[in-house]
Amino acid sequence: MKRTLSALALAFMLCFTANASVNIIPAPGKIVEGKGEFVLKGNAVIGYNDASISEAATYLKEIIAPATGFDLRTRQGSGTINLELSFPADPQDESYTLKVTRKKVFIKARSYKGIAYGIASLRQLLPKEIESKRFLPGRSWTVPVVEVEDAPAYEWRGLMLDPVRHFYSVEETKNLLDLMALYKFSKFHWHLIDSNGWRIEIKAFPLLTSIGAWRDPKNEYIDNACNDSFEKTGDAAMQVPAKFMKVDENGKLVYGGFYTQEEIRDIVHYAAVRGIDVVPEMDFPGHSYAEIRCYPWLSCHGDGHEPLCLGNDKVIDFCKKVFDEVFDLFPYEYVEIGGDEVSRDRWTGCELCQERIAKEGLKDVAELQAWFTREMEKYFNAAGRKLVGWDEILDGGVSPTATVNWWRSDPVTFKKAAVNGNQVIMCPTSHCYFDYAQDAMTIQRLYCDDLIPATLTAEERKLIKGMQGNIWGEFIPTESRMQTMAFPRAIALAEKAWTPVDRHDYDDFLLRLTEQVKRLDVMEVDYRPLDSSFTPGFNAGIR
Repeated sequence: MKRTLSALALAFMLCFTANASVNIIPAPGKIVEGKGEFVLKGNAVIGYNDASISEAATYLKEIIAPATGFDLRTRQGSGTINLELSFPADPQDESYTLKVTRKKVFIKARSYKGIAYGIASLRQLLPKEIESKRFLPGRSWTVPVVEVEDAPAYEWRGLMLDPVRHFYSVEETKNLLDLMALYKFSKFHWHLIDSNGWRIEIKAFPLLTSIGAWRDPKNEYIDNACNDSFEKTGDAAMQVPAKFMKVDENGKLVYGGFYTQEEIRDIVHYAAVRGIDVVPEMDFPGHSYAEIRCYPWLSCHGDGHEPLCLGNDKVIDFCKKVFDEVFDLFPYEYVEIGGDEVSRDRWTGCELCQERIAKEGLKDVAELQAWFTREMEKYFNAAGRKLVGWDEILDGGVSPTATVNWWRSDPVTFKKAAVNGNQVIMCPTSHCYFDYAQDAMTIQRLYCDDLIPATLTAEERKLIKGMQGNIWGEFIPTESRMQTMAFPRAIALAEKAWTPVDRHDYDDFLLRLTEQVKRLDVMEVDYRPLDSSFTPGFNAGIR
């Protein structure tokens, strides 16, 4: 029920404030409160019943240790806190139960992810000070007696981060993953290449990082725009960080960075421990200047202009070799191919592309891109992977087994995907572009509005795979600015994607969020205050 804040809600707020011990976001399916509390002590043991969830026990220990100073033991077997994998196990089942008694805690699930999500709820039931990175002596660490039964509405509950336009370090990326884990996000969509830079080490093509990962910030519009904003406002979060600059071999100051394959494996593992799949995006065939700058032969006529030349067999081989290394780094079934905003007119005047169109019996350049997407999907499938792309991949025809990121807020495009049988991830610009400006109603609109076009049938609605917030980095040069643009509206998206729509209640959510942001304070997150009026973004105020 979506009510306006009323006298009844205000009365509930007073009650809630008096008994705010059970406050979990996303709202669980069922909560039964008991009497009393569990007191966490330094001699507690975290037990687990199966070796496959041992890392979850270590993860919980690491959450608890800094603020409490407790060096809790973990062991296979029973404990004070018990993590129990139920059999038969099912990796697709993300449900969990959490039972807190006065003496023990039990988290049960049929998958590792379910255990991780149960840990997230337990974490939120602990005092907010548990998030402190500093030891806080003399505190009582209590959890209310409660039973929780919970399961997500959607499988895909994602955030996308763009470290291409502006780079984020391994530590900063892990900080975002920690926040995602707290609110039970399941997918981290990592946009690793674009025209402004190449951020992933590919050993077969070393120039992609030695050259493609770096740019002259003085000649980059988005860098100048961010620094201009800093000069005008004094907001240090808008200044392009000097820590990502270096002097190159020509004595020029350049900006950028990339992730080594070792760092990527580290981030993938870090996310997995927290119940999050990392989904890499290699944006082909458009947004390709970074690689073309390194290897001009990737372009039509070899003239150094994007997009990739799809008539050149060497280009197709390049893409496959890149994906070979990507598949090795990312063990999950989904890989993103991008496919958005391609300058297809370039292919009209390319002899090789026109030969490809004739040879394959294609009608036009839109079908040429569709041919490329289908070829890549075959390659993905042979490697045990599934293809995801932005909704432009629908142009010219696409396999019904591809998954579509619906971003252009166009009901006709959504219907096209649904009729074709494609699963769809909801991430429309209207609500889910977290680089866009925010006003006093942004969170309420995101939480309350129905993102699903009314034209869909009941069967077509079943194709909705989930929801995702996109953090594009053009005008988000720092971690601080990224946190301000993404939080707390990402928390609203987390509940929208986890909690069934018939249990959505904005007033209740707002009450819980008011308490939750105090936890973000302890975590030193630079979130946007709830009483803010307007924050500029890509679509308004900064361009």
